[in-house]
Amino acid sequence: MQADIEAVRVAELYSNHPLLRNMPIPHFRLPTVELDVPVAIKKMEEPSSKETVRGTPTLAESRVVFDKVLAKTLREENIRLKSTQTKNLKAALDRKIVSLTQPTEVSVDVNRIAKELSSTASKTLVSSGLDTKTKTKLEEKIAKLARIEFQNLRTQPTRLKVLVNTSEIREAGPIETITRIHLKITEEAFEWTSIESDGKKEDRLIIE
Repeated sequence: MQADIEAVRVAELYSNHPLLRNMPIPHFRLPTVELDVPVAIKKMEEPSSKETVRGTPTLAESRVVFDKVLAKTLREENIRLKSTQTKNLKAALDRKIVSLTQPTEVSVDVNRIAKELSSTASKTLVSSGLDTKTKTKLEEKIAKLARIEFQNLRTQPTRLKVLVNTSEIREAGPIETITRIHLKITEEAFEWTSIESDGKKEDRLIIE
């Protein structure tokens, strides 16, 4: 991320300079570099019983927030449900939540949860008399708002304290105690290009 920010900063400097704007942007290409980084885990923070491993919200928390988003959206769209429709909607969401249940050590995909719950809600509403056009619009709105609220529920994930110095790793014990992180890194060059659309000229920074 920091490399991209710096690349954009340099590109903007060249673009705004009368003499440099037509010159190639300084860059370098980095072919695929593979790194094998050994680390020794010294200590791991233990999450509380109510926290997930990666700091994502639990399904129970997601369901509570989703219900609030759904209720608010229905009010904004002036959609009023009968008691039977409300009951059917709740039952459908309950079944969907159960089907999405995973082991506690598996991170919850908030984007998938938002999509699955909003789709379930809209399908149930269609069966209750909601037209297809309104259903599509409602589903997209609910999913978008739910994703935002789910992201706000994220907490700091549990952290690992590791040893990375060569001497510390050597003293950590047998090779079986060492964790190896394998990384692949690439870096591409950028250039400015101009695109005309509807009579308007737009400058874009793209990968060469």
